[in-house]
Amino acid sequence: MIKNFLAGVITAVALTATAASAATLSLHGTGQTHVVTNNDVLGSLNNTTIDMIDGSRKNASNGLFLDIVSGVAQITYTYLGAEAGNSNYAAVMGTEVFDNRGPTYTATNATVTVTQAVSGFLDFAFGTYAPSWATGLFNNDGVADEATRHYAMGFVAISANAFYVLFDDIARGDRDFDDIAVRIDVAAVPLPAGSLLLLSALGGALVLRRRKAVAA
Repeated sequence: MIKNFLAGVITAVALTATAASAATLSLHGTGQTHVVTNNDVLGSLNNTTIDMIDGSRKNASNGLFLDIVSGVAQITYTYLGAEAGNSNYAAVMGTEVFDNRGPTYTATNATVTVTQAVSGFLDFAFGTYAPSWATGLFNNDGVADEATRHYAMGFVAISANAFYVLFDDIARGDRDFDDIAVRIDVAAVPLPAGSLLLLSALGGALVLRRRKAVAA
């Protein structure tokens, strides 16, 4: 009986882990594309065509979307660098996490990890706080402020679970998509420690039952 119960628990835990890993990223785009040149952060993208959304077309129905079948997804944002004259930043869930200059300058490959339990557009944004004529905020899960075609976000799929997301700030005659570059990865939330302890305890109970049977 214990053996059957243990097998059932193992199956349930395995199914839970599988469901949690069933999280993917996709772009809900506008059909806009751009041939990248002069990208100093991800040079491998130069002379390739990427998907993009500019500020005049950005709304709450387009952007990078996380699809979760069940369970909870873990989202990791990795700062890849920036080459920009403006002072830019990236925010995750309303909190500024990466800066390209100043006292809070972010080191390359710094990461921030959050979780999300429901499907929806990822809650992140790029923004500029200086110079004053270029200030604004470009939301992945909302609109661009200001809504101008000179503002843009680029998207490059790496796999079903990872994207490069590239910021192109408001600048004069510049569209190189390296004003901030971030990699976004989604993965399963690790199996809870409590589940592992439960499996260990049940395994011990099964071993003890077998020993008693042998002793009898």
